[in-house]
Amino acid sequence: MLIRSIIQYRLVFKLNKGSSLKSSAEIEQVLSLGKKVSNKYLSIYFLVSNGLSKSGNKVAVIVGKKTHAQANTRNKIKRLMRECLRKSDELEKFSSGNIIINYHGKDVPSFSLLQKNIKSLFLSLYKKVSS
Repeated sequence: MLIRSIIQYRLVFKLNKGSSLKSSAEIEQVLSLGKKVSNKYLSIYFLVSNGLSKSGNKVAVIVGKKTHAQANTRNKIKRLMRECLRKSDELEKFSSGNIIINYHGKDVPSFSLLQKNIKSLFLSLYKKVSS
């Protein structure tokens, strides 16, 4: 029972305010120098950090304003993507670094579609980074 509650605690507080990537300089650095993997709906950029951050991975979720003009649809997609990241254990493969996930699809995706695409992209990113 104790192990189950520890695992649930770790899953609930995996993506907090300390693990969000907010600095525009860091975001520009990841977009220009990072490794990119993409498919029809998502693009993932990853850049290994220089070890100055104590929090490990920092994550930013981006949805374009040109493809989704209304703020409520952008926010809904971002919430879905953060929930997919929180429930998946793919972030644990990357020890420390900055990750940007960009959604560039035209419609509002379902949770299962996002989950499948995020998992496959993280697997291909892990193969690309480890090689």
